[in-house]
Amino acid sequence: MNSKNLEQRLDDLNQYKIDLGLQRLQSVLKRLDLSSPKQQIITVGGTNGKGSTVTAICALLAGQKKSYGAFTSPHIFHFNERINVNGQDASDEEILAAFDAIDAVKGETNLSYFEYAFLAALLVFVKQDVEVMVLEVGLGGRLDATNSVDSDVAIITTVDIDHTEWLGNDIESIAREKAGIIRNNKSIIYGDANVPQAIINVAQDKHAKLIRQAEDFSINTNGQHFNYQFHSLTHNSLKLPALQGHWQLKNFASALTALLELGHVFSTEDLQLALASWQINGRLQTMQESPLVLADVSHNKQAVTQLAQWLSLNPVEGQTRAVFSVLADKHVEQWLPLLNNVIDHWFIFQLPGSRAMNINDLKIIMADHVGLISQFEDGKQAYEMALLNSDKNDRVIVFGSFHVLNEVFK
Repeated sequence: MNSKNLEQRLDDLNQYKIDLGLQRLQSVLKRLDLSSPKQQIITVGGTNGKGSTVTAICALLAGQKKSYGAFTSPHIFHFNERINVNGQDASDEEILAAFDAIDAVKGETNLSYFEYAFLAALLVFVKQDVEVMVLEVGLGGRLDATNSVDSDVAIITTVDIDHTEWLGNDIESIAREKAGIIRNNKSIIYGDANVPQAIINVAQDKHAKLIRQAEDFSINTNGQHFNYQFHSLTHNSLKLPALQGHWQLKNFASALTALLELGHVFSTEDLQLALASWQINGRLQTMQESPLVLADVSHNKQAVTQLAQWLSLNPVEGQTRAVFSVLADKHVEQWLPLLNNVIDHWFIFQLPGSRAMNINDLKIIMADHVGLISQFEDGKQAYEMALLNSDKNDRVIVFGSFHVLNEVFK
């Protein structure tokens, strides 16, 4: 029995090492008797919208009184957020017990931080005897740890350019990696229009049932309500969720479609209940009013495009200030111009860690694309000064990644 607390145990793991490949992990899964869990498994991959889709699935299951375990990443404030059972984060004691079980069988096998987290989640879910496991892919799909167990249905939310050093430099290359979660003769939900050809090809090769947004299932909005249709099934006049962002309806529709494919049945009232309870941290999340403070984890072109559109469609009387930093591999020069007309003043800082974009490099890029910039030592200082310079008619948007939100609000 290891006497270290959870924070100490996590510090012992290499949080920045990414080990793609499943052979090592599968050997440990076998020793833990986790290779083929009895639970229904839903795997959620894609570039953006994974976390929102996972929480939509959980909200739908909760309304049906179905027990679930949700594995997500990264966390914003506490590691425990990654392992959630029926709406409650796993305790330190549960996670430490899972780490002990992993250490007892792994032998000389080296495991990454993410692999420890994933294995711990499975152990917690099995011990809690949940009915459904919902697993969010960490990176890509084909070689991600979550792909070491077979899902009953999979969702690919969207495909866009991100993590190019691991997944490829174009949409089809990235889509091919994400398509690795597709299973033989199982359903795969694609949650966006224009399905990449690589996903179509893999689905055909594996005789998987490809279910496409806007073709097999659809949503359309009408004021404060929307309609959902999946073949002959319709649910009309559903009230929009409290979760901000029109794109979130696609994520909800993908979640619902996946559960319907697994045989779950929902009344319109069930859906209304799920929509009302559906929430997730860090997605246009209101942190305070007057001045309005929003927190968002957007950090790639697709997500920032959506953020820019939302800010434009929801103006304030005063100014919009951004508290911002970014990781070095996020191609910031490609999407910063999208925000030119919606952000008046940037409050920037450098994130800690080796993956952070150097503050001088960030300033050079921003100088070509944005107007007023102020530099600060850390996220706390940047945020405090943004608030100090704002009145009740202004707003502050804190964004750039999960790491930014952690630095500012921890």
